[in-house]
Amino acid sequence: MFPKQKMSEEKSSVRCDYLPKCMYKIWQDAKEFSYTTDAVFLGNFAHLVRKAKVLELGCGTGAISMLLESRGAGEITAIDVNSNITKLFRQSVADNGLEEKIKILDGDICNYKKIFQPESMDLVVANPPYRNSGDQRLVGTAACHEVNATLEDFFKAAAFTVRYRGRFALVQLPERFAESMQLAFKYGLQPKRLQWVHASIDKPAWIFLMEMTKGGSYGMDVLAPIVMYEKDGGYTEQVKKFYE
Repeated sequence: MFPKQKMSEEKSSVRCDYLPKCMYKIWQDAKEFSYTTDAVFLGNFAHLVRKAKVLELGCGTGAISMLLESRGAGEITAIDVNSNITKLFRQSVADNGLEEKIKILDGDICNYKKIFQPESMDLVVANPPYRNSGDQRLVGTAACHEVNATLEDFFKAAAFTVRYRGRFALVQLPERFAESMQLAFKYGLQPKRLQWVHASIDKPAWIFLMEMTKGGSYGMDVLAPIVMYEKDGGYTEQVKKFYE
């Protein structure tokens, strides 16, 4: 009886959810790391040119890639080092009939020069691990902490793969904003759009969204902040638009 019970418990951690707006199915495992509002915001924030060739670094279960596909991206390549979650991503792609639009790779982004062609993408997106110090989470450790790749590794890979005048968009913590700006300048990525996200109007920002252009000129647009919650705890009208 024990093996059957154990198998049942393992199966129960995998679930099928839906992405807001496009309502694509997305398979996730509670024992790994499920997508959050960060992915929803970044998937809607990044600028897309017509039929854009997109690369997602550290794709996880693919929420950002599928949101970008629903917005009109032409061709998407997604890569992650965790084969457990890329397996789920492949199931999501199959269930939504996206096999011709989304290509999934199992690999380490630190090997970007061996995997990708230089300047081959119109847009690179990433939701990198946030933490480079402190106590590690027991669930989704590599997704939240710099276990396999550092923030600089993501910038290196993005700068190598994105075309001249192409874009790199990411989401990160405010405490790593200065570091992100320094890395952007180091790798020739000019910050062009910035948006802060606040839990409520009276709280400090808890993440930021930034988009950079390779070889771009000086000048950055700071967009109106996203405020998630009203005083009564409900979503603001601004955020509800992401979840229609």
